[in-house]
Amino acid sequence: MIPSFYLVADGNAFAIEEDGYMFGAPVSEDGSVNWDSSYEFDPDDQDVDYIAHMCQLLQHAQSLTIEQTNEVFIK
Repeated sequence: MIPSFYLVADGNAFAIEEDGYMFGAPVSEDGSVNWDSSYEFDPDDQDVDYIAHMCQLLQHAQSLTIEQTNEVFIK
């Protein structure tokens, strides 16, 4: 199943499910995401900051999209 929210960077898709679970998937040279080969994040010490940053961007994108499509408040 393709997640509703994902970002693609550096040959990887960073995805988030509705329950907040985040995972990755490889992106082929033609730009398609191979969701069947998705994986859990297990970064080494040098990649942990990058993975955390990408996950934070993904959460922001999800929040902004939900805010844009839902009425936040009425004056």
